[in-house]
Amino acid sequence: MTRRHFVWLGLAIGLLAGCSEPPYRFPDRSATDVQAEEERLAALLPGVLLGGPGTCEVRLLGRDASTSFAWAHCEALGAGLVSGVSTPVRVDGDRVTQPGDGSEYSASVRRMFPERLAEAVLDDDGSLRP
Repeated sequence: MTRRHFVWLGLAIGLLAGCSEPPYRFPDRSATDVQAEEERLAALLPGVLLGGPGTCEVRLLGRDASTSFAWAHCEALGAGLVSGVSTPVRVDGDRVTQPGDGSEYSASVRRMFPERLAEAVLDDDGSLRP
């Protein structure tokens, strides 16, 4: 290879490396503040997502000021009937937003979450769930 080829190769590698972003960093679930927020959300979400009593497992996916982004897996028990929901949520204080169904899902996730987190949620292989 000539010197000119090495220069072009170096420029191409530098350009590609500069364009890629590191993967989204999720909160450390062993941190006490993360555990406390997951517990707060687990107590809040059954009434909102299930419309009544139940239990929720929550994985905090991120925070931004007073907003928490999480994945919730909730189950309601009653009279032999078990129902549930597993969904990403945005929680602003006590206000909970969940994505739309079907064709609305992707667009609503992009509205609910910061860009890089939205992409991680849309690319989820099940690893984001509690």
